[in-house]
Amino acid sequence: MELQNREEIKTEILQGWLRAAWIYPMDGPEEQVYLRLTPGGRLKMRKRMKELEAETGQSGADLARQEEAGTLPVERGRMELAMMVQAYSSEREFIQSQGQALGKAAVEYRTKNPGGPPADI
Repeated sequence: MELQNREEIKTEILQGWLRAAWIYPMDGPEEQVYLRLTPGGRLKMRKRMKELEAETGQSGADLARQEEAGTLPVERGRMELAMMVQAYSSEREFIQSQGQALGKAAVEYRTKNPGGPPADI
């Protein structure tokens, strides 16, 4: 089945991450549900980001900025890489805001709500 719609592609990507146990839902403030990365999901995502960067020939952080600006083309590989960078970065910021120390990041990118709960993936 060929997916053309941006939201359908994003939904398919998130469903794949859920099936692979890379993410799980978590209740947040004000009765919102956030998607969190599992520890194993973070590791697998780091590896997959590097693979997708090599395949697309583009920086994941650049694609994430394009996604935020609404200028990212509707192409599954690039969209998935942008979503991975956003999810990975917001998860790292959330973990660090809880006082935990982490090693070197796989990608340098700042989310919209540093220090707050993870951004909607």
